[in-house]
Amino acid sequence: MRSRAITLILSLSVAIVSAVPLNAISDNSEPFESLLTPSFDDVPKRADLSFEAFNAVRSQSSFLIEFDLAPAGLNRNERLRLERNGEFKALADTRHAVVSAQHQRFQSFLTEDLNVGFMVRHEFFDLMNGLSIELQDVSQNKIQQLLEQIRAVPGVVKVSPLISVSQPKTIVHDTGFDNLAAIPQLSTAHEQTGVLRARKELNLTGKGINIGIIDTGIDYTHEALGSCYGPGCKVQYGYDFVEPSSAKEAGGFDCVGHGTHVAGIIAGSSTKSNFFGVAPEATLGAYRVFPCNGTAKDDVIIAALERAYTDGMDVVNLSLGGGSSWANTPLSKAAGHLSQLGVIVVAAIGNDGELGVAEVSSPSISEGVISVASFEGSGFLANYFEVEGAIDMRIDYMDVPPANQTGIPLSLMVPEHDPTGCQPYPEFEDATNPISGKVALLKRGDCPFTSKIMLAQMAGAVGCIFYNNVEGALRPKATGPDIHIFGHGISLRQGKTLLNQLEAAQNKSISIIYSKEKGVFANELADQISTFSSWGLGPELELKPDVAGPGGYIYSTVPVSKGSFSTMSGTSMATPYVAGCAALMLQDNLSIDPVTLLQHMQLYSKPRLYKDSSVPDSAARQGAGMVHVYDAIQGSATAMPAHLALNDTDHTLASYTLTLTNSYPTAEVFTISHVPAMSALGYTPLGQPADAIVYSNSAAALVLDPSDSTVRLEAGESRSITFSFSPPKDLDLESHWIYSGYVRIEPTLDSARPALQVPYAGMLGSYGTVDIMDLQEGFPIVLSSTPDGKLIPIADNKEMDPPTFTMAGTDIVSILFKISNPARRLHIFVLDNSTQTVVGIVPVDGEYLGRTDSVKSKFFGVQWNGKIIKPRKNTIATVPDGDYSIVVLAPKPFSNGIGSSGETHESWMSPTIRIKRGTAPGGARE
Repeated sequence: MRSRAITLILSLSVAIVSAVPLNAISDNSEPFESLLTPSFDDVPKRADLSFEAFNAVRSQSSFLIEFDLAPAGLNRNERLRLERNGEFKALADTRHAVVSAQHQRFQSFLTEDLNVGFMVRHEFFDLMNGLSIELQDVSQNKIQQLLEQIRAVPGVVKVSPLISVSQPKTIVHDTGFDNLAAIPQLSTAHEQTGVLRARKELNLTGKGINIGIIDTGIDYTHEALGSCYGPGCKVQYGYDFVEPSSAKEAGGFDCVGHGTHVAGIIAGSSTKSNFFGVAPEATLGAYRVFPCNGTAKDDVIIAALERAYTDGMDVVNLSLGGGSSWANTPLSKAAGHLSQLGVIVVAAIGNDGELGVAEVSSPSISEGVISVASFEGSGFLANYFEVEGAIDMRIDYMDVPPANQTGIPLSLMVPEHDPTGCQPYPEFEDATNPISGKVALLKRGDCPFTSKIMLAQMAGAVGCIFYNNVEGALRPKATGPDIHIFGHGISLRQGKTLLNQLEAAQNKSISIIYSKEKGVFANELADQISTFSSWGLGPELELKPDVAGPGGYIYSTVPVSKGSFSTMSGTSMATPYVAGCAALMLQDNLSIDPVTLLQHMQLYSKPRLYKDSSVPDSAARQGAGMVHVYDAIQGSATAMPAHLALNDTDHTLASYTLTLTNSYPTAEVFTISHVPAMSALGYTPLGQPADAIVYSNSAAALVLDPSDSTVRLEAGESRSITFSFSPPKDLDLESHWIYSGYVRIEPTLDSARPALQVPYAGMLGSYGTVDIMDLQEGFPIVLSSTPDGKLIPIADNKEMDPPTFTMAGTDIVSILFKISNPARRLHIFVLDNSTQTVVGIVPVDGEYLGRTDSVKSKFFGVQWNGKIIKPRKNTIATVPDGDYSIVVLAPKPFSNGIGSSGETHESWMSPTIRIKRGTAPGGARE
């Protein structure tokens, strides 16, 4: 329910706390998510969510403590100078000692003053001053009080729960190839991105550049990765944070394959296999943070960042992250500080393209980190089947060939009763059964793949082909102990091709033949942004991603035990490609700093067109475009700033200024023009992110004085150009369209000099009108626990007595929230219903909330056991028995806070919660 008018009188100095994402703090969120249904129309009737599952996800005993003294890390260039003079170690030890002394004082306080048992997980000296701890023998109902005591310790500036980062997920297309010559290699991408030209003409191979890979480890026994670990090897540095006492070499050895694939893209080198990465002579550091299965805590990744800094890495690759985030998280801050110290940090934007806008992940969202999107590759090797009788009609698929079904004709048909295959098949006599012995062609949607294939199997089918209902390839999970027929996916375009063939056959059946061999295929989405690549913008409309790299159908190394080579897709593949390009730029200019490097990389990237059009795709999807390292190195003109975040209409500036500089040895005349990109609608009429993006070629206009459209600059000369943007005029101002484009700056006197392009993006209308809390489908949901440990929603029924809680054991209040758009914080208060006054704040840790995604059944969870933080005192207290409500205020984007005059926020009030201790759990629950 939306609250009635609520007057809150609180000191602005009160420490505001907020909800913690269930998916972000769980070591294993799947059991919790599996208890939730995709649709919540029947939530009030359900009792299938257990208190144990909720509490296991919410319970938290590991925290990261940040202190006020400056970190000890030194800028890369200063460090190199000190190392040359033999002075670095002594200075570093002195600076570390200062930070360490503060850590020791804090640990002594925990032990001696608070009498708390704990284990130090990691200490941080260089990128942040802090440590992570695991509390021991502290009950959950005492943790919040302890945290308030810790926050009050002099020198403590922030206490954050540790967050679990999921293992990178990519699409694995195939492994182990017999005919390497037939495989589409990285060389095609190298031509498009200028890597090949930089190698041939500039002799840039990454030699002398150290690149740290924070991932699943690296199989350094691979021939293309040097076959060894340690001094003199390609992989010279590393540390295994998962098994630090392993008998293997200190470098993280890969049991997954992801990190090895990343390493090959960056620096793989094998004449034997005709395989060469972007920077084949670079030196690698392998920092293993992910186990063979499972997640990694963010403090482990921060520790790996610190180790990479200590080892002297020049570039650090982070092919990890997912879901929307903020630049204020500990991981984002650590990565950003590493960049400030002069190390190039490159991170994947994420693989959540299907979830819509505002899905920039951490640490990619950090201002100093290069955020990378993915473009599709040109071709790939795959299994396939042919349509019998059709000319040159081969359909590729991402799975193993069906057992004992290759080389023989199989009939393909669409079930007449239901093209999705979700409804039970009609019963037929064996002789008349139209699906018996055939392959069912089924459209994706409406029910799980396992349900589709089981129904087809029960009807007598020998296999299923699922075609996508959106663009891009499909690799469904359609296996199980009771499934005995084959099933695989194809793209929407391929599905339509087969449907056309069936229509030509008068909707009867056609014959297909599975090949035993693989074939080379052109990618139907070549040179377009990958459908899986996450969308920007950032939570405060930051222009992210920064650039894009080849990430779809990328062939690279995997552990020898997994076939040595594999084709994978993901922003995880585009990120190391860009990291390798950064290494080439750094080799060309060892003194270049991360800010300047990113500026050059953005200015000389190449925006790609939206499918089947002459207009570039949105900058909120591709950033500056495809990286082009040769032009970024050779281009000697600059335009600053290198990108423009226009914000929303309420905050767009009246004018913008670019400073053009000609660093070529001779004069140049530049023409200034505008290249508008596709506008994108990613919000529903309610201001919530939409599942599908709507495009429009209606675009902004660049308003430039004609006298500034041509600029002559002598060698070394600079000039400022001022202009403004007129937003799209025929798009709805209330719908939150994202418009974008590029200011193009083209040299005209020397055709060999490449053009520059400055990307921009803004939002039409007011970002402050989007919804923060999702109040649809009964959310937020207040839950109580049944005697058997199930959680059920409580009814907001004024005709019944309110539910009674004893606040003992499992009989406490649980609340599920859905967050539509990124929220800086939720303010969660307790209202005494008898006096209509706020008595305190719910002590829940966390802030900077990303979107929750209904597609992935993500939520934010809060539990309240009757404890509050007293206003102005910041002390923990227990509310007496009585009737209360939970009140949640969510400041709108760009709001300065709920106490500021004129600032807007959303509000929600829970049904009445009655606390009556010492009674039997229960009460009016339904």
